[in-house]
Amino acid sequence: MNPYLVILLIIAIIVFSNLIMFAAVRGSSGVKFEWFKTTKTTLSQPYQKEGEQLNELRQRIDDLDGQSEKTDI
Repeated sequence: MNPYLVILLIIAIIVFSNLIMFAAVRGSSGVKFEWFKTTKTTLSQPYQKEGEQLNELRQRIDDLDGQSEKTDI
C-alpha cells in the first residue's frame, strides 16, 4: 500500500475524531456533569471500607499495647 495514502488516512482519522469530540463537548455545554461527582464518590467508597478496617486494626493494636504496658510495669 502506498505510504502516502496511509499517512493521509491517519491524518483524516485524527481530524475527524477531533471534530466529533469538539462537537460532543460543545453540544453538552449546558449539561451539568453529575456523573463526574457520582463516579468520584463511587470510586472512593471501597477505600473508605478499607480505611475503616485499618482503623479498627489500629485500635486493637493500641488496646493490646496498652495491656502489655500494664503487665510490664
